[in-house]
Amino acid sequence: MNLKKSLVAAPLLLTALLAHADWAEDLHQKFPATRGAAIAPAFAGFKSVVKGQEIVFVSDDQTIMISGDVIDLRTKTSLTQDLREKNRPKADLKLLRDTDAIELSKGKKTVRVFSDPDCPYCQQLEKSLAQLEGVRVLIFPYPLVSIHPNAARIAESVWCSPDRAKAWRDYMLLGKKPKDAKCENPIERVATVGTALQIQGTPALIFDDGSIVSGAISVEQIEGHIRAASGGAK
Repeated sequence: MNLKKSLVAAPLLLTALLAHADWAEDLHQKFPATRGAAIAPAFAGFKSVVKGQEIVFVSDDQTIMISGDVIDLRTKTSLTQDLREKNRPKADLKLLRDTDAIELSKGKKTVRVFSDPDCPYCQQLEKSLAQLEGVRVLIFPYPLVSIHPNAARIAESVWCSPDRAKAWRDYMLLGKKPKDAKCENPIERVATVGTALQIQGTPALIFDDGSIVSGAISVEQIEGHIRAASGGAK
């Protein structure tokens, strides 16, 4: 009986797989940027298309595309956010050299932050980082010179300061510019690592399990990610 069921199911499964492949190829032809995306059924009449942290929903006939939060009214949860959490990229922590970072504080758990000194969201995040207790905070200077042309100079001046942590926080929290200085620094090396990790914006926080979270999140959110990264341990 099981064999008969398997024989019946096999061609149906093959047909479904082929149909899925054809649907995906049609989508790729229309939208080449979707190549490499993960595609799966989402809800009635729609499939989810996930590439990194970019998520859209496309109708089965490919005439409708939804971008943004899709809410399940039964559970009052965001399907978009659920997919974003499940597909968060993981960083290879071996690529990160602690000696390339500015250590703001010490602790058993570590939060690594790619930060641009002239990024307003990074400055906002700094207020949350300052509230953490018992957490090692490492700042990897990541100036995005295409939008903040002076950020590389500020980052280098901070790095060359006698007290890097104080110079960084003075600038980020108080707006006090560091004294102009030049010295050997890791900024280009950090930029190379950031590109390898596909970090396209700042701030980007990396937790001990390699999970990457973007944005100026609250101290409560940071603590939640720290717990999640350590398997729920406090």
